[in-house]
Amino acid sequence: MNWDDLSEERERFPEDFEPEDYDQEDNRTYRFQCPSAGLFQCSITGLVFKMEGEVEVLYRTVPWGRRLLAQSVKRPAGPLFKFRCLKGSVCQLHLPHCEICPGGGCDFLSVAHVTDDIIELIPPHKITETHVIINIYGFCDYGLIKDKDAPVFPIKAQVLLFYHPSDDPELEPVLHVLLLPRNVVLMKVQEERARRNGMRETFIETTSDCELTPDQIYSLSTDGYHKVTPKNKKFDNDKDYENYTTTFAVFLPAKVQKAELTLKKKKNIAWSILDLLSSLFVNHEYPWKGFYRYQAPVPAATPAKPYTFPGRDFIPKHRMALETRLGLLQPIFPRLQDHGVLIHEEREEVDSKSTKTLQNQALLDMVVRKGARAQEHLYQVLKEVDPCLVEDLEEQAV
Repeated sequence: MNWDDLSEERERFPEDFEPEDYDQEDNRTYRFQCPSAGLFQCSITGLVFKMEGEVEVLYRTVPWGRRLLAQSVKRPAGPLFKFRCLKGSVCQLHLPHCEICPGGGCDFLSVAHVTDDIIELIPPHKITETHVIINIYGFCDYGLIKDKDAPVFPIKAQVLLFYHPSDDPELEPVLHVLLLPRNVVLMKVQEERARRNGMRETFIETTSDCELTPDQIYSLSTDGYHKVTPKNKKFDNDKDYENYTTTFAVFLPAKVQKAELTLKKKKNIAWSILDLLSSLFVNHEYPWKGFYRYQAPVPAATPAKPYTFPGRDFIPKHRMALETRLGLLQPIFPRLQDHGVLIHEEREEVDSKSTKTLQNQALLDMVVRKGARAQEHLYQVLKEVDPCLVEDLEEQAV
């Protein structure tokens, strides 16, 4: 093999590396100290760097500026990365994409170079089946974007599962099902879920890869022992690079240790798994540093009677009615935020829905997945801001 052949081989097969943690102000930052020239791929983010020599790079994900994107008539096609080069230089950057390019072309993709309140569009040097390659001469924020009216094709996606046990034996555990583009940073998803739920969720490792079509409606079905909400949901992929909210919630009866899940678009199966819950009862090392699998607590000799929430049955019992009958959400939001039920980003996610019913569904999804205490807070807030609705629903249930 001559030198040219060897160089081409290295272009196709970059050397993998695992970056160091370099936390700054509670934002996980990765550090790569490259010893020499070459092509190197990050095992966590999928980013590939082409180095000219010894280099030290810091990088992390940051939120997209939605206003800037709207002004440019663009939408995200991947995470936005912030880079800082401490030593040396990087001559090429490969950003992972999740497009399935028809006929080998993804000419609707471009790279956004974001500085302050300016987006510079960088045409790709090359687009492969997995990455968009650009030549760079300086670092700031880079991310993949596409035209707002770009053609809609299936993309490489993934189904992620998070198991949330219940603190109250009378309440069912919940399996949170997330539909996400495949080029999201998995560790970022896990960190954000842990931040919101206080390390109570278990990430279930399973076969996750699939192909999903953006803006299409999907349904999740089970083997009949479990309740799924909502029944149908649109795959809204361009908002999923930051939010990582639950797409479907599956309520699991305590004594059932098996579950079969099937994700469909109309009658076409997009993803499925059999005997899901058995993996929860197998002990093995959790794959990501800083996360822990849930273990059932050993009961005390004289266990205390668990606290029960007066309104814990109200939300599930009247879920369908609340989806259409909830009044103005603006008085509800600040009260839920005061109780720690919602964060600002979740409120924005609810507000972003196109119809009132979708907003109600999104709010209820968020509250339900957070358990009995969150549902109790919503119940008490509704009694305060909309007592007539609560009274009417409770009278109907008598």
